[in-house]
Amino acid sequence: MKNIKILFSFLLMLAVTISCSVPEGIDDDTSFLNSASDPAAVSALATITQNNSGKVTLTPRGEGATKFEVYFGDGTAQPAVVNAGSSAVHIYREGVYTVKIVAFGITGKKTESTQQINVSFRSPENLVVTIENDRAISKKVTVRATADFALFYEVYFGDVPNEVPVQVNNGESTSHVYANAGTYTIKIVSKSGAIRTTNYQEDFVVTAIMAPTTAAPTPPTRQSGDVVSIFSDSYTNIGVSEWNPGWGQSTVLTNVSIGSNNILKYSALNYTGIVTDYGNATNLSNMTYVHFDYWTPDATTLGFKIVNTSQPNGPTKESQFDLSTVTRMSWVSVDIPLSDFTTNKSAITQMLFASSGGTVFIDNLYFYKNPTPASGIQGTWKLAPEAGALKVGPSATDFSWWQNNTADVTTRACLFDDHYVFNTNGTFNNVQGSTTWLEAWQGTADACGTPVAPHNGSANATYTYDSVANTITLNGVGAYLGLPKATNAGELNASATVPNSRVYSAVLSNGNNTLEVVINFGGGFWYFKLVRV
Repeated sequence: MKNIKILFSFLLMLAVTISCSVPEGIDDDTSFLNSASDPAAVSALATITQNNSGKVTLTPRGEGATKFEVYFGDGTAQPAVVNAGSSAVHIYREGVYTVKIVAFGITGKKTESTQQINVSFRSPENLVVTIENDRAISKKVTVRATADFALFYEVYFGDVPNEVPVQVNNGESTSHVYANAGTYTIKIVSKSGAIRTTNYQEDFVVTAIMAPTTAAPTPPTRQSGDVVSIFSDSYTNIGVSEWNPGWGQSTVLTNVSIGSNNILKYSALNYTGIVTDYGNATNLSNMTYVHFDYWTPDATTLGFKIVNTSQPNGPTKESQFDLSTVTRMSWVSVDIPLSDFTTNKSAITQMLFASSGGTVFIDNLYFYKNPTPASGIQGTWKLAPEAGALKVGPSATDFSWWQNNTADVTTRACLFDDHYVFNTNGTFNNVQGSTTWLEAWQGTADACGTPVAPHNGSANATYTYDSVANTITLNGVGAYLGLPKATNAGELNASATVPNSRVYSAVLSNGNNTLEVVINFGGGFWYFKLVRV
């Protein structure tokens, strides 16, 4: 028995030793805390039991928050301490109270907010409900309900059986994206502390957006010798003798416009042809890429073909490139290396789009080559579409905290297609198109979305490039490289003041076609690798 006790003690000591011997930089690495932001979008969902008891449940919420303090606003001395995802329950008398929510982040940073709650034992009255289709997002519906004496309401969107309703504070809105367009019975139940609720019901027609509401991204400025344009308002187009010629296709071509921007709309697109000039073929031998922008609500495939009708049948006569995936409901910019086509490119007479029979909008169809490198940074740049194009770390040579991976190039495509334009006259432009990458501090989830001012390309900006000191200075509120949150005074949050200028260290390489910039934000360093467009 004594030997067994000795053996057990030894094994216990060994287990403790192993559990405490964690390699530095793995479980005990807290360097990521240096870039943690203050909690944002702090509020609370307030619901009440319908039995005249005044029993209110407060569920605090906040982006980046791990814990909350809830001050009930009725004279109660101590706040309730609530972990993220949990609730506090409190009994109120009838009245209007100001509740304060204090949200704490992982580093102890905190954000406060207040909101009024109306505790009433009177049934909701004068219920007003608004239900609207979103103008930009297909099949997305937004509901807002407000009523006198109500504390919250519940929404049944009517698209699933045994639906669990969404609970929303009185007067606030909530949105829902339906899988399919159609007519749905939407029901709103407005609630106070009274037993009787006030209800509203409507058969609402959910619509699908079948056409773009914004124009395609504007192409960069190019020298005339660097581009052969087929269809674009940004360049001088070559002559086209036939659009959608009658080759037995089902495709119907319509010319449409958004504002002053002209767009090709192909309905029932199985294939379509574009004939330039059989007697004067187009030489694309000096071009490097073909570019087009597309928008589709329903296509599942999309391919592009170039044809040299002077060649014998075979790979030198025609070849097609098919996109690996097709994205719906947003403009997508496509750049295909001409080296992916086997067609003899010295005399192109036909081009074709092929698809699955849906509707496809096309804009900015052109061929181009990379411009002759400028002596400095003048020109148009974008993030290099590769892992490590943006990263952050504790020093200008150590970016170990985080870096993008290869998958991010696709999932954050709206960031990697942003353009940074250094004009020859000293002005600077951020060109983001209809979407860019947004973060929580900008008032939204980390996702692609409509650019948010002032980081939306609206800055009246200039730049200075010092080739001796290797620095770039951007002047203009909202002008930035890489990510808008990185400034010399720290990373921006929802309440921070956007600076008038930013200074980056800058290194040119690869024949002035690669630009690596670093910005010191005080708590660390952001790195961005840019390449010429």
